[in-house]
Amino acid sequence: MTQEYPAVLATFLLVFFTTVGCNLIRSLTKRILRNDPVWYSYAAELISTFQLVAGVIEGDIILEEYGLYWYALYLWILFVSESLTFDGDSTANTCMIWQSMLKGDFSPGVALSKICLQVVGGQLAYPYVRFMWKVVPTNRHQRKVSHLLQVYCASALNVSILEGGFAEALATLTYFMTLNFQPKGKYSGMFADAAIQVLIIVTGLEWTGMMFNPALAAGITLNCGNQSLLEHLLVYWAAPLATVPLARAIAGAFNRPTPAVPPTKED
Repeated sequence: MTQEYPAVLATFLLVFFTTVGCNLIRSLTKRILRNDPVWYSYAAELISTFQLVAGVIEGDIILEEYGLYWYALYLWILFVSESLTFDGDSTANTCMIWQSMLKGDFSPGVALSKICLQVVGGQLAYPYVRFMWKVVPTNRHQRKVSHLLQVYCASALNVSILEGGFAEALATLTYFMTLNFQPKGKYSGMFADAAIQVLIIVTGLEWTGMMFNPALAAGITLNCGNQSLLEHLLVYWAAPLATVPLARAIAGAFNRPTPAVPPTKED
């Protein structure tokens, strides 16, 4: 009889294995591309998005087995670990790529290519996690495979399209606005950024899953049976991407330098 392991131990071992594996692939990719930063930046988006989506899907085990508070802690640890391992200026966040294009850092062609690679990375993560759940010796992982992945899984969208689009837009706006007020230190900024993401996610978890990242949403929700492609595109793509220019405009208004006061005659 196969020995049973605690679900939380198996989850963290899987995340650790995935992180180490992604880092090995990064090192191999750098050698193949001879440390070319331009081409590697494309590969890094695919690898990082794969790592992110796999970790978030695995988080379902923590949420179902241990509840929301432990799930929040898990996500915070996951996001911090990914901030420490992502490289090549990869973000694994479609809205970040979109913002960089709007700022002029990327051409539309480069942005579209990176977004497509993010989607591919997210889609590859789903069958990878499904395979890993089949071989992990815990009852929770085995039940997850048999009842949710092989047959049917519930969509993260639990509200109307209009409400879901508003929720994703609000989440995107909130996150991008907070970027202007996060600590500037490497680790303090990293910890704060992870905490803000977790707070946004748990606040709207029951509405849309609060992805505010189209590539992440595609990796998770497109594989579920009760959501149409149109719903997915409107809620998880159109709403966040349309909000990014608004967030930039608001942030620009806050950061606009105060005009100098002209000297008076008395001066």
